[in-house]
Amino acid sequence: MIMHSATYKRSTRHHEEDKLAELDPNNLYLGKFPRRRLRAEEIRDSILQSTGELRHELGGLPVMPEINMEVALQPRMIQFSIAPAYQPSPRPDTRNRRSIYAYQVRGQADPFSELFNQPNPNESCEMRESAAVTPQTFALLNSDMMNDRAIAAATLIMSRSQNDPQVANDFDDEKSALGTQRINKAFQRILKRNATPDELARLTKYGSRMIAYHHDHQPGEIIYPTSITRSLVEEFSGRPFEYEEILPVFQSYQPDIKANQVPAETRAMADICLLLFNTNEFIYVE
Repeated sequence: MIMHSATYKRSTRHHEEDKLAELDPNNLYLGKFPRRRLRAEEIRDSILQSTGELRHELGGLPVMPEINMEVALQPRMIQFSIAPAYQPSPRPDTRNRRSIYAYQVRGQADPFSELFNQPNPNESCEMRESAAVTPQTFALLNSDMMNDRAIAAATLIMSRSQNDPQVANDFDDEKSALGTQRINKAFQRILKRNATPDELARLTKYGSRMIAYHHDHQPGEIIYPTSITRSLVEEFSGRPFEYEEILPVFQSYQPDIKANQVPAETRAMADICLLLFNTNEFIYVE
């Protein structure tokens, strides 16, 4: 009822933008919707929704999403000892639930969410910050989390296009172009609109270059460790020693689809999806 109301469907833009800028340059009277960046949880959930991976089940136990592996395995002191390594939930259908169900480890925040100003769980937070810093760009473009989500989105688009005759025959040349229909499907899934003719022309050329690149460059296999060696110092003698920590989750882990498991055309589509995830249009609400 709220979404279909006249108030909800009003434009976020003012009908006289130039006049408003003169009368109320700081938007103190809320003549238009104040543009804002998605919050940390909203970014993760929006990306998973776009890739078709977000799970909408309600309630239940908290889940452990994947986080940066280097951070997950780093030693973490707790009560004069080393805490166990962070281990994500073993199946995609559990670890890709909404962020509200993500377990919060006080001494080991998810670096992706923390980077986008998720509050520190050790302190009360009456208002979130929305600072824009350079590492956010690197995380959105280069992190394993983002690249895995781009592969998932591309895999979904390419697999569904095989069952759509109009899209399936859209390859100009299987090794040179993705076709405008597939690229438009990426816009529809991620930005919820059709691509403009200029966007289609530019991304078709980009996709062709990336197909050629991926045919010449095969990514390596991602191997999850089943154990890790820890180093400690004896309390009384001061002598160092090592021990092996077993990581049972990774012994029967069901990883997300990785780049080495899909063809060059899908990896090229993933590059386009990654670009769309990095647009202001996706990250900001206005």
